[in-house]
Amino acid sequence: MNYIVLDLEWNQCPYGKDREDKRLPFEIIEIGAVRTDENFHMQDEFHEIIRPVLYRKLHHCIRNVIHMTEKDFERKRTFPEVFSDFMRWCGKDPVFCTWGPGDLTELQRNVAWNIRKKKLPKDWPFAFPLFFRDIQKIFSYTYEDKKTRRSLKWAVEYLSIPQDLEFHDAFSDAVYTAKVLERLPADTVESYSSIDTYITPKNRNEEIYADYGTYRKYISMAFKDRNDVMKDPVVITTACPYCGRRLRRKIRWFSENGKNYLCIAVCKEHGLVKGKIRIRQNAEGSWFAVKTIRTVTREEAEKVKEKKEAVRKKRREHRAALSSRR
Repeated sequence: MNYIVLDLEWNQCPYGKDREDKRLPFEIIEIGAVRTDENFHMQDEFHEIIRPVLYRKLHHCIRNVIHMTEKDFERKRTFPEVFSDFMRWCGKDPVFCTWGPGDLTELQRNVAWNIRKKKLPKDWPFAFPLFFRDIQKIFSYTYEDKKTRRSLKWAVEYLSIPQDLEFHDAFSDAVYTAKVLERLPADTVESYSSIDTYITPKNRNEEIYADYGTYRKYISMAFKDRNDVMKDPVVITTACPYCGRRLRRKIRWFSENGKNYLCIAVCKEHGLVKGKIRIRQNAEGSWFAVKTIRTVTREEAEKVKEKKEAVRKKRREHRAALSSRR
């Protein structure tokens, strides 16, 4: 299998968000990558600094992190040239590995922007759905509580990996990520793939269902109106992650903040099941749902119940406050 361990550095508008290009808030200025074999041993490397064309002046925060100046980008190639070479270097059917979920999203955003500018051909270079390995998440699944997300430097120190390269350099961070990957169990890396959602399903036939053994993930088609997401019967269906049986909800879907929704259901065979729906907006401005379903303990289910009671209490207090003003 062709594993590509990828890291990026990017610049942003130095004059504030009100002057940025909303379709490209982060312009890639460096690509670093390592290719490994199926045993995660490093085989080859790719590294190139990229001359920015949109944000040519470095944002002061970026300058402090990457320790480069505008002169370092003079006479460098632009993104379309470097990206084309990078994809050829990746080879056929690459499995991308990143530290955290952000890099692939920004890589695709940069590709889309250059396609619109007619700097790259229209044919989309990435698979759909785009499965990848989030090494930060898999590190947590292997060494911690599955929820904590550590910095790359923290993981390197935890694993006693020699620190002979500077951090916050795309190539160095790719090398460190590859060294962390080399110390992870192969079956865990293979089992816990992540799904990038820069491109979302356009219809029911493209909706994504992923079974991870102990939990299931569903990514819905896009909806023009945000309010339609939680009205959709497929989105709110709750099924057991083990047997797939549709379940009756003990605690109906509710939200603490209007973005994430929770519910509790019961499977006669496998016990209490927690559902979580996150509503997100895609690159085209439409809305979609990412739903995860997993079994939980009675204590975890009780915490969900307490959250719902807190939401109800807050709503009652809000209604009472409105009534007192009239």
